[in-house]
Amino acid sequence: MAATKKYLYNYSAYTACGKLISRQIRAQNMQWARHQIRKQGLQLFSIKRALQPPFGHRQNLRDSDISLFTQQLAMLLEAGIPLNKCFTILSASCNKNLLKLLLGELSDDITTGDSFARALRRHPQQFDDLYCNMVESAELSGELSSVLAGIAHYQARTQRLLKDLKKALTYPCIVFMVAILVTIILLAKVIPEFALTFSEFNAELPPLTLFVLDLSELFQEFWLRGLSVTAVCVGCFILGIKHSTFVSNLRDKLVLKLPIAGGMIKSAILARFTRTLAITFNAGVPILDALRSAAATTGNSVYQQSILNLRHDLIHGVSLKAAISKQSVFPLALKQMIGVGEESGTMGVILSKASGFYEQDLELSLATLMQAIEPLIMLFLGVLVGGLLLAMYLPIFQIGSII
Repeated sequence: MAATKKYLYNYSAYTACGKLISRQIRAQNMQWARHQIRKQGLQLFSIKRALQPPFGHRQNLRDSDISLFTQQLAMLLEAGIPLNKCFTILSASCNKNLLKLLLGELSDDITTGDSFARALRRHPQQFDDLYCNMVESAELSGELSSVLAGIAHYQARTQRLLKDLKKALTYPCIVFMVAILVTIILLAKVIPEFALTFSEFNAELPPLTLFVLDLSELFQEFWLRGLSVTAVCVGCFILGIKHSTFVSNLRDKLVLKLPIAGGMIKSAILARFTRTLAITFNAGVPILDALRSAAATTGNSVYQQSILNLRHDLIHGVSLKAAISKQSVFPLALKQMIGVGEESGTMGVILSKASGFYEQDLELSLATLMQAIEPLIMLFLGVLVGGLLLAMYLPIFQIGSII
């Protein structure tokens, strides 16, 4: 069923106490917007259609907002509060206009007869297929509160892993950029001054000094061309990733082969894959829908294609154990665990344990990387910046022989 298009309206209205308030509402047309405002017990003062939609690609809610909404909704449902009343409570305690507007739309759609899952599907920027499929299965089984709690737990773990990964990568990236900036300043400004001083001496300079002086001359002569070529290459690569399947697939293959980072990326992908399958199995989502959702969460075309191939084999009657054994990207231990889970009927439990193992492996790798990264950075700075400075001061240390 196609979703009815809604528009954003800005309005001002008087409350029952006579206070003038300004808010936003989404509705199919002006008449429906007026009706919804009157239902809230407000006396409309003015209303006009807004120019920008609230859920465009620049105004999406953050993942943490959706995670918090899911967790709070699960708690309210667990307490026995009806779904529509939950939205009213959450909206009253919400101080974010976009989220308040989203809650109002979900409440309106459910009030007019839509299921919760169908209402969620009207907002694909905020709720992906995995979320909607699990809610749909939960509505059929009557386990909405427990499934939402599982989704909230899944989102929290995913966000925590991403936060740890970003934390591990941010520090070395900042140090690397600062080191490059310092190197550029040395090559462009400092070393030429030393070169001018050394030119006054009629003596042979150390090989390291000569190399750095030549490097500085090359940089001053070709920096603009090099910058232009680099910018063009980076721009072409970014455009290629966005618009070329070949380039995107090549990027995904290469990142998996990176030293250290490649193994961490594989652990992260396997953790998301097994965790997604675990919560979908426990929620009663059909295996084919679960695999489609799991493929979308990997973020890597190599694994995504392997999961889709796995799903294709299942459609044609192949067992899960036999199908996954044909996909080389999955480790042997995971294949054996899935085989045991399929034979024993404990797939959800097995996958939960597997996801915990891969998440623990990723956390251990991140912790090890954080411990090793500081001395590596110091070594990098010492070799790069220290080497340049040493090359300039060697002639001064040997000034007696130069003169």
